[in-house]
Amino acid sequence: MLGLSCFCSMHLMRISKPGPKMPLKQCFLFSICLMAAQSSVAQVTEVHGQTASGAYYTIALPENWQPQNGLVIWNHGYQGYTTRELDSDPSLGPLDDIVLAQGYAMAASSYSQTGWAVFNSHIDNQQLFERFVEVAGQPEKVFIQGASLGGIISVRDLEEGLIPDIDGALLMCGAVAGSDNWVEAFDLRMVYEAVCSEASNAELPTDFWAEQPKLITGEVEFLESLERCTGLVLSTLIDDPLGQLLQSHAQAERLNRILELTNTDVDFLLLDLGYAVFEIPSLVNDASKLDGLLPFGNAGIDYGDENINNVIQRSVALPSATQLFRENYTPVGDIGNSKVVSIHTSKDGLVKVENQLVLQSLLPPSQLTSAIVVEETASHCEFSEEEGLSAWNKLIDWSAGGAQPGVLDLQQACLASTQNTGQCRFEADFEFRESLLSFPRNGLAATSGLANFDGDQRLLSIESLYVAGDESNFNVELHQSPEDDAFFTLGMVEGIPQPELWQPRPLYSPLDSLLYLPGLRVLPYLETDSQYNVFMQYINDGEREGLELLEFEIVN
Repeated sequence: MLGLSCFCSMHLMRISKPGPKMPLKQCFLFSICLMAAQSSVAQVTEVHGQTASGAYYTIALPENWQPQNGLVIWNHGYQGYTTRELDSDPSLGPLDDIVLAQGYAMAASSYSQTGWAVFNSHIDNQQLFERFVEVAGQPEKVFIQGASLGGIISVRDLEEGLIPDIDGALLMCGAVAGSDNWVEAFDLRMVYEAVCSEASNAELPTDFWAEQPKLITGEVEFLESLERCTGLVLSTLIDDPLGQLLQSHAQAERLNRILELTNTDVDFLLLDLGYAVFEIPSLVNDASKLDGLLPFGNAGIDYGDENINNVIQRSVALPSATQLFRENYTPVGDIGNSKVVSIHTSKDGLVKVENQLVLQSLLPPSQLTSAIVVEETASHCEFSEEEGLSAWNKLIDWSAGGAQPGVLDLQQACLASTQNTGQCRFEADFEFRESLLSFPRNGLAATSGLANFDGDQRLLSIESLYVAGDESNFNVELHQSPEDDAFFTLGMVEGIPQPELWQPRPLYSPLDSLLYLPGLRVLPYLETDSQYNVFMQYINDGEREGLELLEFEIVN
């Protein structure tokens, strides 16, 4: 699928019944995002409308439903930047027929935002629940199902507590690491651009990662970039033998380098890079989300390759922007008494399986069953019907007082429902990579002494300052204004040679006029004193020219 206006809106979770000769990718698809479920359960009454937040909803009530029968809320997945309109008829999810046949009512929201909708989703679902109570009464049991983006939305529902007394949640390929998934996408773009700088005319459609490409022409330029750098587009369109011949040796080398550095599956490179190029700008420029704040930075990141470190585009992220984004949303683990069954496909190339490590680190083991379906071919959320139902039914049994299921229990329940053992692929001994992030953000302080502030002399001295996108390096002095302690004017500037080896050091980013000073020391300095990461912005408004202190954070 190469049309980017389609791929961002149609990320599919597949719960299917493949026969012995039918590969999973050819099975019937149940869309997380856009496909409205057509319930086959007899005598189901549906109610549609909008909540105060503007979100649309679907409520489905089986005949003679009573509060003791319970309610299941479905949280759908991601809708891309080309999907501006909310879905006026939200789906009830891929398990709706089964859930309704079990006697549960169901409800689903379109959310009041598209894209990364977790800024308001908890409010949308609170209003959805309140509307359900108005229509049908207070349910005695409440469960949540969510997949992909819907997984992190479900965790936020559990943690916010705006829907009371949630008994349990089934998460399927959930993006439960929250904002870290976007950091991974950001790094992919940065590495891609660095590697592809060696290729002729392989630039992405925008120079700056936060700039939104144009519709249509931006998509064409994106595909052209991917083809010129890696040869991936034509080699994918054409069957293997001939397709590989169309890919040059240099293209193949660049492709492999990108994939290895970023832990990206080749079948997902187009999709994952598309998220970085099209979805990140949509997220940061949306007035209802980040409203221009830039939460992604890589000023001090070691990419594990000296050449990449020297040529990669460096950006500065303000701590306030990063914090706002983490609040919308990264879990903290406070889910009350709810029980969670979370399943993931092992080679998920969009929402990586290491998202499960976040849940395992935050939730009490007595409240979480995390299980991995081990697949031969990489997929996003491609479960068999038997795998999905075994996870759901085991969650129901557990919430009703049964024993907490383990991975082997899910596998045995799955095998008991089918004669085709290939439909049951839960494995208890799956081994994760160490971290979701290919390039972790901890321990990024620069070598001490590169920036020092002398309060007595009102002098800020910076050593080895480098300019992003340039090979220039400087020693710089900034003088603190007598009238404004947060404002500094430029003093001495001395050009110096570029260091032989890359290391984290002070950075000026011309694209957003931000100066980053890691590990700044306040003189006189003792080894027991704190160091500070300092963030300043260059200002030239006709009345004054210099650098204004914006934010700082304590390093130790």
